[in-house]
Amino acid sequence: MDATKSFEFDRHPEYTRLALGADLNAFHWEDLQRCAQEILKELESGKHKVVIVDLAQLNYLGSAQLTLLVRIWKIIKGRDGRMIVELKGPVVREVLKTAGLLNVWEVVDSPAAAYQLLGLEPDGRRKMSLYLPVTGLVALAAAFAGVCVTMFFKVGGLDPRVILIGQLACAAIALGAGLWTTIRASGARRGLGAGLVVASALVAVAIVFNHPRDATVPSRGGAKPTVRQASHEETDKTTDKAETSDEEPVEKSD
Repeated sequence: MDATKSFEFDRHPEYTRLALGADLNAFHWEDLQRCAQEILKELESGKHKVVIVDLAQLNYLGSAQLTLLVRIWKIIKGRDGRMIVELKGPVVREVLKTAGLLNVWEVVDSPAAAYQLLGLEPDGRRKMSLYLPVTGLVALAAAFAGVCVTMFFKVGGLDPRVILIGQLACAAIALGAGLWTTIRASGARRGLGAGLVVASALVAVAIVFNHPRDATVPSRGGAKPTVRQASHEETDKTTDKAETSDEEPVEKSD
């Protein structure tokens, strides 16, 4: 927080955090009024729909500070917004309870609790849907199934290169989904993303090693004969020549 100010706005796409400094209680009336005008002006000019008012640094709440909180609440309520009060001091909680505001405002004791009320991650980021990790799991299952099929069954009529590209594409989708889930998610979903990364990398290695390297690639003029086929053709030609030479000539009769 800026040393020259007793408050600070921290703007995020889903919420705005307003932190009030501990020196707010030490302000004279004129200084407190000036500070209150700056806060209210910022709230009125901005588009603050959800505001988390951080009172964690305050260990006391006087009547002037309480009036400021009520004015902040009225501005947010006027635009159909939402105000969450974060506090830790028992004295501040008791003041709000005496004023009957604990039952009116949403009061929490930690940032994580405030984010939970807003449906956010514990660090304040937007929660990731299950669509991406589920897509990664489906792609990983498809890649793994492709490896099993090519290992234990003969796939006829399909170009091995097409099969390889399809398997690697599924593994790449699973790897990308796992990386993004690991970076953006938290908790169990982050563990799921890390597992997707490791599993997709292993499956990709298995795909490469399982791909047949001696597959014959048909040329434009037709398939190139193998050595065994060439030897059989030479043997057949030799046999045909021998049979032709053993035939007796037919005498021409008058």
